[in-house]
Amino acid sequence: MDPQVAGWLYDGAVALTQGDKARAVELLLRVVEANEEIEEAWLWLSGAVDDPDDQRTALQNVLALNPQNPYALYGIEVLEGRAA
Repeated sequence: MDPQVAGWLYDGAVALTQGDKARAVELLLRVVEANEEIEEAWLWLSGAVDDPDDQRTALQNVLALNPQNPYALYGIEVLEGRAA
């Protein structure tokens, strides 16, 4: 992974964990625009966006890259009201 893209991913994840969703979205969108195949970026992005449709899109992108990703599968279940 390009070092700059890796930095954006790291900084986006940190921003999200610190509650700065706006900064997280900005950084994570940079990551997926640079490389749509970074599974972790889509997963973090799903937690950074507030709109359920945007969350679903991000999670579906994770599953397109890794159909067995347990976090994305669970996220889809939550969005569909099927989570235990």
